[in-house]
Amino acid sequence: MKLCRISPAVSLLMLCLALPQFAAAEQKYQPVHENGGEKWRIGFYQGGEYNDYAPVTKALAERLAALGWIKPSIGECLATARDSASVWTCLAQADSDYLEFVADAFWTAQWKDDLRQARRADFISRATTRRDLDLVLALGTWAGQDLATDEHDIPVVVCSTSNALFSGIVASAEDSGHDHVHARVDPTRYARQVRLFQRIVGFKRLGVVYEHSREGISYAGMDQIEPLSRELGFELVTCEAPFSGVTLEAAEGAVLACHEELAAKVDAVYLTIHRGLNMKSIGRLLEPLFARNIPTFAMGTLYEVNAGAMMSMAQPDFRYAGDFYAETMARILRGERPRDISQILLDPQDVRVNIAVAKRIGFHLPVDIISDAQETLSVIEDYPEQPDSAGK
Repeated sequence: MKLCRISPAVSLLMLCLALPQFAAAEQKYQPVHENGGEKWRIGFYQGGEYNDYAPVTKALAERLAALGWIKPSIGECLATARDSASVWTCLAQADSDYLEFVADAFWTAQWKDDLRQARRADFISRATTRRDLDLVLALGTWAGQDLATDEHDIPVVVCSTSNALFSGIVASAEDSGHDHVHARVDPTRYARQVRLFQRIVGFKRLGVVYEHSREGISYAGMDQIEPLSRELGFELVTCEAPFSGVTLEAAEGAVLACHEELAAKVDAVYLTIHRGLNMKSIGRLLEPLFARNIPTFAMGTLYEVNAGAMMSMAQPDFRYAGDFYAETMARILRGERPRDISQILLDPQDVRVNIAVAKRIGFHLPVDIISDAQETLSVIEDYPEQPDSAGK
């Protein structure tokens, strides 16, 4: 095949022609003073701490800084923030001509049902009486469920939720069902992951740990993988383990017991989102699966592959999601209705594999998977203790 060379002059012309389109796309995210001369006041609401929430919010803030909504100096504070509360403290101190992240507009239920009801009531009261917020970031499924209601009309951007559709936050992938609500949706995320895992491993019996509740079923992607099991002809072997309403130690113990039970019954395990499976506990919780040479696929973030899952399609960082949430937020503040903004953002298709794990369990990873993987790891890392986290 003969390749055509493009001259530097033509390349420059092509770049110049592309720049106006890029500028036009960026323009709809630029900061504006259209709030009666006042700064836009932003709140934050979460069900409790979870591994993803702080990095997602950091990534959102970094994109807002890149767009000019807040000053880049926020990065220095964010670099040392470890949880949502400390990230919010940084944002409340952010230098901005446009936004005020209101220090006392931060709600967390600490994954306790009674506190959840109290926090929700407090938010609704403030939203309908004081009406002093212009937009709220809702992190996770509990937060999305609590705020996706017509009891108030403050714009809500739901971030980092596993399955906004199945959990009832939105009416459909295309329509949130509420004028003031927007939630990111990836309708086939978990089915894509399990389909890939089955193609590589060829399992007949797949183990899944989850809590038998609407939220737990959502976190585990059961609405997607149950139909897939019938389509592909494998058996789904489940084990129930509570993640809310119990101590962190009890949640971890429940997952460990499930892994011990499943290890004797299954060919592979799909590691789903669960409070008991966290950075601190994952190493020892995987030991029963290592002992039986069980391949694992993590639905969550990259740390799980680093710490002992054999593979994942997880993102290396939260930039793509943070950009999406920040740009959605910008469009709302510039006047677009949350309901009118597309909610669909598909996860990156990047595969990550841990060769050290495959060797440990004696599994031969196909050469094409290794060569096509976005990242291959050759060690199993240990992670320091993290804040209590409890689901998405």
